[in-house]
Amino acid sequence: MMNKRIVKFATLAAVGALALTGCSGSDQGGSGTKDDSIVLIAGHQLAEGTPFDQGLKKFAELVEEKTDGRVKVEVKPNAQLGNETEMFQGLETGTVDAGIFAPGSIAEYYPSITLLSMPYLVEDRDARDQILESGILDSIEQGITDKTGTEILSYFGGSVRQMFFTEPARSIEDVEGRLFRVQPSEMLTESYQAMGLEPTVIAYNELYNALESGVVNGAENEAVFIESQKFYEAAPNILLTQHEVTFRMLMISSKTWDKLGDELTPLVREAGEEAGVFARDVEGIADEELIASLGDHDGVTVTKVDTSAWRAKMEPIWEKYAEQWGVSEELKSIEEL
Repeated sequence: MMNKRIVKFATLAAVGALALTGCSGSDQGGSGTKDDSIVLIAGHQLAEGTPFDQGLKKFAELVEEKTDGRVKVEVKPNAQLGNETEMFQGLETGTVDAGIFAPGSIAEYYPSITLLSMPYLVEDRDARDQILESGILDSIEQGITDKTGTEILSYFGGSVRQMFFTEPARSIEDVEGRLFRVQPSEMLTESYQAMGLEPTVIAYNELYNALESGVVNGAENEAVFIESQKFYEAAPNILLTQHEVTFRMLMISSKTWDKLGDELTPLVREAGEEAGVFARDVEGIADEELIASLGDHDGVTVTKVDTSAWRAKMEPIWEKYAEQWGVSEELKSIEEL
């Protein structure tokens, strides 16, 4: 159990996720230093001090410790290595060694990983942990490695996505027919249509203005982004729909294993697994504290709602896309947990 100091730091750090600027990194790819250490370059999209950053820095610390300094990890926050799609391309070519990715960021390369983003499939963090411990994802992970030359070391994430609306809302019935911002995903569009919403694709950087101007009446995200982007100002009616527990993958390039060799590779794998546990704990704590504090803002209402009717409508959509992606057995195993 982490002490109060770490809990407080994790929460404050999560609020710092406002910095999402993108730029290209010039110092990419692992290299040897004059002390003969192998330096790995690892990136993420968020600001310094956020749970992503804390987790990746813990990975760096563990790698250096377990390899007695023979391998070091240089962490590049704030999208210094590009957005997640660009960073993933860097993993494939070996110009980036490691990074943190959302399933949607690599769906173009391996669609079945989007199984982890299906609304209401994963009920809570305990269910998430059961999935990670069960081996259900092994075949998907191996498929990603075989097709892309990258590997999932462990999983970060753990925030829970909620909905927020411009007009008053106290139940799921209240939001039926409202224009709702979605990411560009056929599966997500169909899911939100089944909930009775009217999905509209809006770029993330245009969302605040879209809410303020009435282009859309609602959207969904994690508490850290509702807070840091001040979405609660334009859409102060927050419903705790808890429709997605986030999975964020810590991934590494197969070309990096070639550089590390047989002796160092298992040590870096071990560091990745331990960093994942640490990062999930940090993010879970931060998310809970932020959700609890959102209602402190003037004019903001936070309402827990019964979403069982929505969840019941998701199952045919899960089955449709799981069959389309070739992961029907994995879906069945998750449902049986």
